[in-house]
Amino acid sequence: MSSRLARALALTLWSAFFGYLWASDEMVRYLGPRTYWVVPFGCLTLGAAAVAHFATLRRSKDSGRPSRSDLIGIAVLMVPIVAVVAVPGAELGALAASRKATGTGATAGLVAPPAFEAGRAPNFIDVYFANSSEEYAASLGIGEGTDLNLLGFVSEPSNDAGAFTLTRFYVSCCAADAIPYSVTVMGDGTEYADDVWLRVRGSLEYDGKGYRLEAESVEEVEEPDSQYLY
Repeated sequence: MSSRLARALALTLWSAFFGYLWASDEMVRYLGPRTYWVVPFGCLTLGAAAVAHFATLRRSKDSGRPSRSDLIGIAVLMVPIVAVVAVPGAELGALAASRKATGTGATAGLVAPPAFEAGRAPNFIDVYFANSSEEYAASLGIGEGTDLNLLGFVSEPSNDAGAFTLTRFYVSCCAADAIPYSVTVMGDGTEYADDVWLRVRGSLEYDGKGYRLEAESVEEVEEPDSQYLY
């Protein structure tokens, strides 16, 4: 197999991979809305490049075997595809949240506070910034007694006090830059396992360190089609 043929096959596989993400809507697991355009663009552009490579194979004098550097380069290009195929439906969950800086970590502050919008319901990110800025909390009307309706997954199961941690990832570009934001929930003592998706309704209370959600109702729900905050 010539190096040109190897490159043509690599381009074909990448085009097919993007085509799969495009046709199946799986791109929502890996990309944020701002970068959705990469999928159709990559499918069409790399597909055209693969066709051009195949079209020139007969005219090419490149009949030798691929060099070691060619093979290494092609193998590196294939790593993301192999990873997705090996772990289908991979997603960010409790394990990933424990390995990333959470809403109490430094990287969470890299996200700008959401713009104030009258009537907008507070979310995980709002609670994080409300904990660090009284001015921001006041601008959104966040304080003790504020009603909250959150949908997220359990990243830390219930402790002896009946509290558990509810988390949602924020994705700007792609899943690789995802940042988890968490809220402590005071439940009714029911134990929930990691990665269980819950809809929690209740009101905020301040415990001297930060806001926590005093749950009035906790409902186990199916994983949403769009798992991330954008």
